[in-house]
Amino acid sequence: MKIKKSIQDYTEYLFHCTFTDESFDPEDHEDHLKVSWELFDAYDWANIYPIWKQYLHSHCDTPAKVINFVNLYVYYEAGELFESLSINILTHAKLINMIADPYYSPLKDERILNGIARWRTRCGKTQ
Repeated sequence: MKIKKSIQDYTEYLFHCTFTDESFDPEDHEDHLKVSWELFDAYDWANIYPIWKQYLHSHCDTPAKVINFVNLYVYYEAGELFESLSINILTHAKLINMIADPYYSPLKDERILNGIARWRTRCGKTQ
C-alpha cells in the first residue's frame, strides 16, 4: 500500500532546490516537474496554494531565494501555458509547422533548449 505524501512533503521537495543549478531537472530527467504533476493529481489547487504561499513567506528571506521560488513556481505551474504560447508564437513566425510535425514539443526544440542553457549560464554567474 502506497502512503500518500502530504502537500508539505511535496512542497519541501519541489522548492528546496536551485532552479539555475545545472543538475536541476536536466533534459529527459525532469524529476521535479514529474513530482509537481503528481502533487497536482493528488491535491486540489485550493489546498496547495496556501502551503506554497506560506513556504514563500517562511523560507524565502533574500531576493535570490524569492527569485528562485518564482522561477520554480512558474516551472511547475506554467508548463502547459509555456507550451501553448510558444507553439502559437513559433507557428505564427513560421518557425514550426504543426501539420508537418504534429508531435512538436518546445521542450525538445534545440533552439529553445540552447536559449535556456544560455539564460541559466548568465543567471548562474550573477548569483
